[in-house]
Amino acid sequence: MPYLLRKNGMAVDQIATIVATALLPSVWNFLWSPLADAGLRRRSWLLLAALGTGLAAAGAILNIQGSKVVLTALLFLMNACGGLVSSTCGALLTAMPVALRGRSAGWYQGGNMGGAAIGGGLFLWLGDHASLPVLAMLIVAIMVLPALAALFIDEPAPVRRTIGPQLVALAHDLGELFRARRTWLGLLFFLSPVGVAAIGNLASGLGQDYHASGNEVLWVTGIVWGLFSALGCCLGGVVADRMNRMLAFPLGGGLSAMFGVYLGFAPATPVTYAVGLSGYAIASGFTTAVYTALLLDVVGNRKHAAASAYATLNAAGNVPVTYMTWLDGVGYKHWGKTGLMATDASANCVFGIILLLVAMFAGRYWHRRGEPAGSTESVC
Repeated sequence: MPYLLRKNGMAVDQIATIVATALLPSVWNFLWSPLADAGLRRRSWLLLAALGTGLAAAGAILNIQGSKVVLTALLFLMNACGGLVSSTCGALLTAMPVALRGRSAGWYQGGNMGGAAIGGGLFLWLGDHASLPVLAMLIVAIMVLPALAALFIDEPAPVRRTIGPQLVALAHDLGELFRARRTWLGLLFFLSPVGVAAIGNLASGLGQDYHASGNEVLWVTGIVWGLFSALGCCLGGVVADRMNRMLAFPLGGGLSAMFGVYLGFAPATPVTYAVGLSGYAIASGFTTAVYTALLLDVVGNRKHAAASAYATLNAAGNVPVTYMTWLDGVGYKHWGKTGLMATDASANCVFGIILLLVAMFAGRYWHRRGEPAGSTESVC
């Protein structure tokens, strides 16, 4: 959207205001995620939310030259529906067998990260080669058609009850979640800066520091980033099903730190830029998949509040993305690209070691309580 808006004559400061407002639902989507826990099957909510996302996006594209207020409202609605898609997918993932949660998380996040980068690059290209009505139709199709796969999910019909008992059951489920020790243990991991891939948010602006051309930046931060992050998600999902997930999580942070050090201290060339960010993308995907598997373990298989619980805890996971992006920017302000990369690598190393110690202690703690270290109840 920023590309299309700039192409149609809008100033950068106006674009920034519209985008910032439109992104607000990503912080607050847990407020309406209970919708996915009520009334319809979750697969039905997924289809409706995907349709709403696509139609709102199409409306925004067709309104690019119209009212800025309407445009902002449509983009806000698009992200609100997109948040409901995420909550619903999270609820469906919690129903997966424990032994498959890692790989399920890997495929899910591979689609998220790879699709965002590759789909974004595709629509940037289409923005120069297709009319706005064609773009609008394509955006609806690309968001709705894949969601039809949800119809193949074997999901029992929800129990019909009045709104009062539904709210009581939902509140009971959420209360049980936040009284559990494993939830607060999980939050230590979700709120940490380990593996949040903040460098990825700034990567397209760092090309000049490595003497990379515009086309090189476009490829590295677009298609290449999407493919390698999706690969990392698949690898992380497999690992998460084969070892203690709390131990696997800081390993991803160690990988991020390794490529951060390489980007910070290797010669500032386009090759360093491409190789370093490709490796960092793999590490990012790896940690994201393990993070999602760990999140699913914390949520558990809840009957009444799976979507609400997933969305609420996932909102905590968005916090370190914000503060690490800011801290990396502070590092760049004082010491350039080396300072940025050193800041990111240091956070991954220091907090990765802390989380390793927490994981080892927690494993012994749950073992003493007679709960196997690989069970859902132990978050391992």
